Amino acid sequence: MCDQWLGSNGYAGMKALRRAGWAVQVVPEWEFVPLHWRSAEMRALGRAIRSRAAREFNAELARQARRAGAEILLVFKGSFVDGRTVRSLRDAGVRCYCFFPDVSFRVHGAYIPAALPEYDWVFTSKSFGVPDLHEQLGVTHASVLLHGYDADLHRPVELNATDIARYACDVSFIGTWSPKKEALLSELCTRRPALAVRVWGEQWGAARRGALARAIGGHEVAGEEYVRALVASRINLAILSEQRAGASSGDQITSRTFHIPACGGFMLHERTDEVLALFEEGRDIACYRDADEMIARIDHYLAADDERRAIALAGHDTVTAAHSWDHRVREILSRHAASAA
Repeated sequence: MCDQWLGSNGYAGMKALRRAGWAVQVVPEWEFVPLHWRSAEMRALGRAIRSRAAREFNAELARQARRAGAEILLVFKGSFVDGRTVRSLRDAGVRCYCFFPDVSFRVHGAYIPAALPEYDWVFTSKSFGVPDLHEQLGVTHASVLLHGYDADLHRPVELNATDIARYACDVSFIGTWSPKKEALLSELCTRRPALAVRVWGEQWGAARRGALARAIGGHEVAGEEYVRALVASRINLAILSEQRAGASSGDQITSRTFHIPACGGFMLHERTDEVLALFEEGRDIACYRDADEMIARIDHYLAADDERRAIALAGHDTVTAAHSWDHRVREILSRHAASAA
């Protein structure tokens, strides 16, 4: 069960499973549960039918698994997967796994915390997710599986004139708004007004004020557009999400931790123990602690083209050696083989 938009974890994982020789049947939630309608009227209608739509989705998920004689069910996040569906498939002999990519298990609806205890194994992309699962939901069958990059999509590309006109900048950030992100980017735009800064992502409308207003791109970028925006930026910021309700920590790494170097981009990442366990600071990536250090690092690397390019190249080599979704799927299948032995 996964999304099928270009760049999503699920779509990358599905392709990696097929490359590993598995026959894959996809049941996407969004085909049953409408979440992307934009008008107020349609969004209200979507909320009104959501519970019935979720029941329809779960019935189809179970039907497809049984019809195909599925060996495993692999769910990516599973915002509307009912725990009873997982339990029924396990009772039928299907091994059920979930990859949960987010900071908190508690802020994405009621289905997720009810379903997670029912899986045979939960893969969380957060190191703090394993103790959170145990302490909050009693889940002990869990381990860390890091985000990865999609080898078909996240790669260096040649930019055309349209790409350069649309995306080229000194510094960019791509991601959904949060107070922490707005504060850091506002500080950057205020103290370095001459820099070309671009911000792409959802929920940035309220940030259209002060020095930051000029940087807001006005929409999210995904798929091929996302890749071109990364490649066109001289410095790509990786600002992490803060702690959310139900989580014991804020983020330590994110999907962009792998996407940016996979695309050959230079990454200035919030410094955490986890990112330093994966990359060497000053060789593969650059890091910052706070706004002052972030701005100082930006000043330094914008003036050091050769050093910046060498770090981007080393980061690309490091991430492509071990962090694609093909690598992640091998870990999932290794867990499955061990459980079946």
